[in-house]
Amino acid sequence: MMAKTVRILGAGLSGLSAAINLALNDVNVVVYERRNSVGCQSNTNFQVLQGEHRQPKEYLAELNLKPEFNSFSLQKVFFSTQSRDMNLTLKEPLYLIQRGGSGSLEYGLYKQALDLDVEFKFNQNVNESQVDIVATGPRRVEAAGYGEIYENTSFPKDHFFMMYDDKYSPRGWYLYAVPYDDKIVLMNCLFQPYVSQAKTLLKKAIKEKKILREIVGNKKPLEVTGGFGNASIPKTAVVDGRYYVGEAAGFQDPFRGFGMKFALESGKMAADAITKNLDYDRMWRKQFTPQIKANLSRRLFLWLFGGALVDLLYMNTKSGDTINFITGDVKGPAGRLLKNIFYQTELLKKRITGYW
Repeated sequence: MMAKTVRILGAGLSGLSAAINLALNDVNVVVYERRNSVGCQSNTNFQVLQGEHRQPKEYLAELNLKPEFNSFSLQKVFFSTQSRDMNLTLKEPLYLIQRGGSGSLEYGLYKQALDLDVEFKFNQNVNESQVDIVATGPRRVEAAGYGEIYENTSFPKDHFFMMYDDKYSPRGWYLYAVPYDDKIVLMNCLFQPYVSQAKTLLKKAIKEKKILREIVGNKKPLEVTGGFGNASIPKTAVVDGRYYVGEAAGFQDPFRGFGMKFALESGKMAADAITKNLDYDRMWRKQFTPQIKANLSRRLFLWLFGGALVDLLYMNTKSGDTINFITGDVKGPAGRLLKNIFYQTELLKKRITGYW
């Protein structure tokens, strides 16, 4: 057993992933969390595990994570663009994972960590200089999702709703709705400089979009939900011997705002770096840089053309068709060159404007 106790700041996905993998290697682990429990970052909502078309538990097992949590899949979507609405089927199902609450992924990981004798200290405001792994989540607001939860009496439970319309989600961002139990979550996702408008634009969409009006009717939201995040490419994720994981390091997808895989995988990497004496920076760069480059090149296109690009991509699609989600990837030597040009241009845009 390693003599040193590893201290982790933050009991979110990345901190819990690190804690479990350390404990599996007989390391003493203490996790400090400023809230009074795990899964308290927001009220219940459901999020997609980016890039995975298999059961989430199969993916999580590869990271030594075996939590119990609520998850379900959907393969039918009411897809809305700036010019039309369609009822479509996805080639692969989307798996949605509960975030927030007792049935959340966070809570399931917490229970696994407890079974491995990880020690948790809640309601703790600990300085980063006192810990070995920093898993505190986003350090600034570059993206945000504002959502409202309603009683659901009309929306089909085997569908979700996805809308790309600059009137409500500018510059190619999106609004979605997911049913669960007897409720439905409506969420508007935006990056800066539009974050402060997320609530107003969601209300506007509810007022103007027929499908959302039918869901909401005269009902008031049961509760609100949401969160914020940041995406960056750090020069290093190791500072003064401390390992930064998840969004504390800036690991998030700037294309659609996904962050779960980055959080879970970087947590395991940090644990492996400690227990196996590996180079953490080399590990995350090898794993994440190709994904980040591809996502930033796609973000440039959506920033330039917004919802009009989605309209163009789906101009030959009609109701009843089966589709893939937007990837916008380019392949081959010429494709790699173009991708790098788009990536470098997006980095330049970020330096000039301050926004992805």
